[in-house]
This record gives sequence, structure tokens and C-alpha cells, in this order.
Amino acid sequence: MRNPVACLALVALLALLALSGRVGAETRAEVRDRVFLSAQTAAASAAGQALAQAAVRIAAGTDELAALLRQRQDAADALQEAVNLLGVLSIGTGSRAESEVERLRGVIEARRGDLERFDARLARDFPEFRELTNPSPMSLPEVQAALAPGEALILTLTDDTFFYIWAVSKTEAAWNRVEIDAAQIEGRVKVLRGALTTEVDNRGGIALGGKTLRRRATPFNRAASWQLWSQLFAPVAPVFAGADHLMLVLDGPLTSLPPAVLVTAPPEGDDSDPAALRATPWLVRSHALTTLPSVSALGVLRRAKAPLPRDPGASPFVGFGDPLLGYRLDQVAAAGDSEGAVFTRGAYEDVARVADLTPLPNTAAELRALAQAMAAPGGSVHLGAAATEAAVKAADLSQADVIAFATHGLLADGLPGLSEPALVFTPPAAPSELDDALLTASEAAQLKLSANLVILSACNTAGSDGTPGAEGLSGLARAFIFAGARAILVSHWPVDDYAARVLTTGMLGRMYDAEHPAPRAEALRQAMLALLDDRSEDRFAQPRIWAPFVVVGEGGAGF
Repeated sequence: MRNPVACLALVALLALLALSGRVGAETRAEVRDRVFLSAQTAAASAAGQALAQAAVRIAAGTDELAALLRQRQDAADALQEAVNLLGVLSIGTGSRAESEVERLRGVIEARRGDLERFDARLARDFPEFRELTNPSPMSLPEVQAALAPGEALILTLTDDTFFYIWAVSKTEAAWNRVEIDAAQIEGRVKVLRGALTTEVDNRGGIALGGKTLRRRATPFNRAASWQLWSQLFAPVAPVFAGADHLMLVLDGPLTSLPPAVLVTAPPEGDDSDPAALRATPWLVRSHALTTLPSVSALGVLRRAKAPLPRDPGASPFVGFGDPLLGYRLDQVAAAGDSEGAVFTRGAYEDVARVADLTPLPNTAAELRALAQAMAAPGGSVHLGAAATEAAVKAADLSQADVIAFATHGLLADGLPGLSEPALVFTPPAAPSELDDALLTASEAAQLKLSANLVILSACNTAGSDGTPGAEGLSGLARAFIFAGARAILVSHWPVDDYAARVLTTGMLGRMYDAEHPAPRAEALRQAMLALLDDRSEDRFAQPRIWAPFVVVGEGGAGF
């Protein structure tokens, strides 16, 4: 495991050198490239431990991978043992000791060769696993080679003193350092998220567990968003200003804020005025946006194998949702004050067991609408008693272009004893290893997919938790990429049920339009703007309604 503190120290030292003006332009460019690599190493170090803990469980589902990892571990153990013995014998004397030292040096060289061969095979045969557990940095030229025309990439790195940012297009690259610490950025992001994570009904009430509480929603602070943009992103904006598709590898507090809500020019009007909100220069107005878990994910995804051949009789869509949970919707209605309530995914009170979670009444309609958008047969949607974890594991998901899960998303520790993020399904009569109603990240990674898109229409699937500074993408998102999905649609907060249905079906309709199919990120962009510009209800102009989802993975065209 790399040392993130040492990596950050190197970044700071090199940045000081490059920005000091004491070196020539050519040397500054070389230092910029080196810092770009070091920044990726530092970010991978900070985020990799949780994923590494799941590696054994993931490998257990793949015999060839598990065997390779066992061989690599044996070689690593033998290498360490030889190094330890060499350290002891090196202080000895006599011909026997010298002979043993030479033998150990030969063993060390051989074991290092074994490790190199095992690592090369991992990189060749299991690139997604390497990306999941130990991402390899990409140089600036490698990133530019992987980018398509009209694409650009942003990388950020935040430490206790400075914020670093790189912008890379097909032909240009730039970087900048801002003297602002993570705590300051976190404070600004908390202000913005405060208005994004409050779900309200049409009458201004918050729906929790089916009970509507009266509360006035906090308007989104567009000026704060503009200040964040102008201070952190604007210095490198000329590099990506002309890009249609912008990919972002964010870290620290920025991971809990969808980039679509960044404001790129001083806003006008009142933050609560729907007309002013629609006229706001949101980042999504000018760019299709994709989130990447790391820079190296770009290389892995662009090198990905072509989709598996589809069986002509297979459904292009498979959906699971509306699990049987808690009280039923008719009981909610009987309790009163539920008319017009906005049900949200993952917003529940005092949950102790899976069966106590609140039902999600609109998920069935959403999945049926998604199936209709894909012209899929009725049997492709699994609802209620059929929406089980066992059914997900038993299904042949390798034939589906789009797979959707419309249910609750749980964070690690979201239930007592839950150590990984998970999706919720109908609880079985008798829980077992096959089916305990929770599809965890390590179990999701063992699915066999060849999907163009996996939709996680549940809350909290974009982050390991909802707080600024948490790891940028949940184990669920990375696990589905490892399983073979080219892109994931995930959410940053509890999603308004109506908005979820409009955004997901709108995205699919544009992706699979017979005459003008749109790339994944562009399809989501168009669906978001259509909802934002819909004047039938004022609340649609609020970013908490139109901006919860982000595309993770391959969002570009032609891939």
C-alpha cells in the first residue's frame, strides 16, 4: 500500500518548484506531468483500503482469478521471508554465511520475477480487478491518447493546505494550485448540499417514512456555487471550454456534490425564483458530464472488450424493484396526511431490519416505463415477491443492454452489522448466504455483465456516505464496473420518485432513439435540462429535483 502522506508531500514539493518561476517552461511541464502521476497515486492510496478488503470475496467468485491471487500471495510471502533472512545473515561471517546470502539473493530475484509475471497477467487478463483494487496512474500523454475529440478530463487533489487541479484535453493541459484547505471547501459544499438533500412535497412538506412534515425548503445558494467554481475550476477552464463531454475525477469534499450544479458565471435574480433558476449558467448547460473513480479508469474502460454477442431472443432490459417491505401503501394512506407525499429512496426512520424499510410505491411504474422505453417484454421486470437477491444472482444478466435496480440503497453500517454498501430486495422467509435481501458490493462484483448501462435508482449510490470528504464513489459503483458494466447511473441524495422516473426513462429514450441516439452522458444531460426547463411545476427548476444523478464510467460516444 502506498503512503498517501508521502505522496501528498511530494505533490506539494513539486508544485512549489513548478510554480516558483525559478525553472524554465520545459522543466515546469516535466514537473507538471510528474505531479499529475503523484496526485493519482496519493488519491488511490487514500481510497484503496476499503476496496482491497473486498478483494478476497470478489476473487472467490472467479476460480482463475482466485488461483492467480493465491499464487501471487505465495510469491510475495516467499519474497518477504527471503528478504528477512537475508537481513539476518548479512551480519554473519564465514563462507557458509556468504554462500547462504548468495542463495537468498537468487531466491529474491526469482520471486521478484514471479511477482512481475503475476502482475503482468493480472493487468492483461483482469484489468478491471487491478483498477478496482490498485489503480495504475496514467501519464498526461496517455490520457490525451485515450481522449476522443471534444472530450476533456479534470483531476482534483485536496490536502490540508492546498487544492490542486489539472485539466487535460486532446491537445492541451494545464494545472493550478489554490491556497485553500479541505475544511474551507467542505464548509462551502455543506451549504450547497443543505439545499439539495431536503426533499419536499408539492405543499412544502418533507416525506419521511410516509409521514409528511411541514417545512420550508432552503433555496440552493447559486452565489456559493459560483464562488466555488470561480476559485477552484475557472483557472483551468480555457483547456476544456470547448469540450462537449467533460470527465471529472474529484476528491475530498467535492465528491459529494454533482458537478452539474456548479454555476459558471455570476447568477442573477433570486435563488427561489424558478425563472432565475432556469436562466442560471449551470455547468450541465455547456457540457455532458461523466464521473470517473480514477484517471486510470478511463484507460480501462477504453480498452474494454466489445459487448458479448446478444441472443436475438434475449430481452435488452432487465429490472428489479418494488421489494415487499414494511407497511404497504394502503396502510400509509389509511394513516392520513399522505396525499401528494413525495416518497424518497433511502429516507427512512429508525431502521433496525431490512423488512422495516419504507415501501417505494413508484418504483414499479418506473421499471415498467424503462422496459417500455427499451421495447422489452413484460417478463423482464421483476417486482414485489419476484424482486429477490436470489433472483438477481440466478438471472442471466450478460444478455441485457440495460439493467435497472429501483429500490433502497444502503450505506455501510446502514443496518447493524452491514460492512458494505448494498441494494435492498424482498426479504426471504429464511435468510441464507444466497439470499439475505442485501446485494452487497462484493456480491455485485461477482455478477457477469456486459451492459451498456446499469441504473441504480436508489439513494446514496454515488458516495460511500452523504458527507463531504467521503470516498467519491460507493463500493457499489466500482463493483458494477468490475462486473462488466460500461457505465452506471447513480444518485447523490434521496431521489424524488417522480423525478427519478422522468430522468431515467428520458435518458434511455434518448440513448436508444432510432434516428439520433445520444451517448450516455449527453442523454442524461438532455433529460436533466428537459426537467429543469419544464414549466408545469415550479419545483422542477430546483437542482434537488433535476440534478441527483451522475453517470459513472464510460459516458462518451462510440464506446
